[in-house]
Amino acid sequence: MKTIFIIFGIILRIVIYAALPVLAFILITSRTSALGGIQSFVILTGSMAPALPVGTVVMTKQMPTYSKNDVIAFKKDDKNVTHRIVEVENKNNVFSYKTRGDANNVADIDLVRKDNVLGKMIFSIPYLGTFILFLKTVPGFLIFIVLPAIIYIFFEIFNIKHEMTKEIKKKLLQNMQPKT
Repeated sequence: MKTIFIIFGIILRIVIYAALPVLAFILITSRTSALGGIQSFVILTGSMAPALPVGTVVMTKQMPTYSKNDVIAFKKDDKNVTHRIVEVENKNNVFSYKTRGDANNVADIDLVRKDNVLGKMIFSIPYLGTFILFLKTVPGFLIFIVLPAIIYIFFEIFNIKHEMTKEIKKKLLQNMQPKT
């Protein structure tokens, strides 16, 4: 039974130490582009399916230029949209982009001005966004943040108790040996 606790504790630590930095990076970059100019977004609709299914985390970075077929994130009516550039327009050195979701039959009505582009997709992680959005709910926070923290604390208390028991036994054995 003790071996199972030790193995489970090691696995739990590995998962926590591996997943925590990734989740922290994604959560921070979802609010700001301060970390290397990278910003993350979660795909909320099926407009980019099948290449980017609902729940995909898309990491973007601002670029000096954007080209046809680039997937970009941009601001539209206080919402972030992630679509593919289907046409680049250059009028008097002012760039605008015609965009379209891969699953849509027609291009978006409005052109996207370059100053509304948040960045070009540099990589994506399918379905991780579904998990992250769930983490932002009360049940998700309780299940994936609070519960593992409680389990981790339990295992640490178990380890401390185990070490204290070993020390007490060691001192008792020392006290029981005849003094010469």
